[in-house]
Amino acid sequence: MAKVKATTRQGERTLGRVYDFIVEYMTANLYSPGVREIGEGVGLASTATVYYYLEILADRGLIEMKEKASRAIKLVGYHLEKDKK
Repeated sequence: MAKVKATTRQGERTLGRVYDFIVEYMTANLYSPGVREIGEGVGLASTATVYYYLEILADRGLIEMKEKASRAIKLVGYHLEKDKK
C-alpha cells in the first residue's frame, strides 16, 4: 500500500471522523461499514476520498483492509463480539 498522509488540520479532523465512524459502526453492528456508508456517515461524497482516508488509517496501523473485498475493514486492537446473554 502506498504511503499517504493527511497534511492539513482539516484532513486530520476528517481522518478522525472516518476512524470514529468505523469504530462506532462496528461496535453497533459487529461488521465493517462499506465505503459508501462511511462517506455518507462523515459527509464525503467521493468514494475515492473515503478510500484515501482508509489508506491513511491502514498506513498508521489503525485498521487493516483486504483488497478487492467489500466490508473488509478490521480494527487493529479491537475484539468485537456479540453479548453473551
